Amino acid sequence: MNRSRITSAAVGFALLGGLATTQVATAAGAFAYESGAEMNVGLTSGILYDKNTGKVLGDGIGGTFGNHGPEADTATVTVTAVENVKFTAKPKVDKGTVKSWNAKKVVIEAELAANGDELEKMDLPASLSGKKQTLRAEIKGLKTDPDTSNNTVTQTYSVDATKPKPTEKPTDKPTDDPTDKPTGKPSGKPTSKPSEKPTDKPSSKPSATPGDDSSPANTPAPAGGSDKGSGTGGDGSLAQTGGGSHTPQLIGGAGALVVLGGAALVLAKRRKSGQN
Repeated sequence: MNRSRITSAAVGFALLGGLATTQVATAAGAFAYESGAEMNVGLTSGILYDKNTGKVLGDGIGGTFGNHGPEADTATVTVTAVENVKFTAKPKVDKGTVKSWNAKKVVIEAELAANGDELEKMDLPASLSGKKQTLRAEIKGLKTDPDTSNNTVTQTYSVDATKPKPTEKPTDKPTDDPTDKPTGKPSGKPTSKPSEKPTDKPSSKPSATPGDDSSPANTPAPAGGSDKGSGTGGDGSLAQTGGGSHTPQLIGGAGALVVLGGAALVLAKRRKSGQN
């Protein structure tokens, strides 16, 4: 990264708490130390983020670290997400190495030259939540630091990163009642009664009880030789009157006698008229 760009950004936005005083002292050459390292660390005081997702825009949350002491030293920078901040990707550093990182902690190691007049930059990709966020950054060197007041900084952000709630209700509800309801009563009722009635009665009645295959002549008469009662029987035939099974023959014989008697009478009359 361009060191002049980093310096102008740090000074122009005044993002680092406590660093401005250190830089002024450095510019005046007012070092009170003859040996050791003078480590300092800072975090940006402003954040741009996407309100819908909570994601920090750009390269992430910015920070700086440096050594203004008369001796070079190895520095370890640790940034901790204390409240409502989550690191989402590997940090970017201007100088040094990211030794480890996760959603809650980032560790950076860097070799810092003596009398550094420029601050090293770090960018921490992150997302925010809630209405208040807190980060803490700390730097430690291997050599003695006569002033440890700027070795730790805690930065609190009052960013409303709560997810917005819908302000409008869905407007796509049906506003009209269905138009295809029936508009009248059914008109298909019958308008007239049946005009035809059955005009014919059955032309014949059963001549015999179903299943009765025997004739009266072949049916044995009840004990006593005759049927009781008179009139028409329940099966549509005449009731028996006491005749035996030879009744037809007797009737035939009687008829023959009547015919013979009539013929005899005619012959007798003819003879009588012939004698006269």
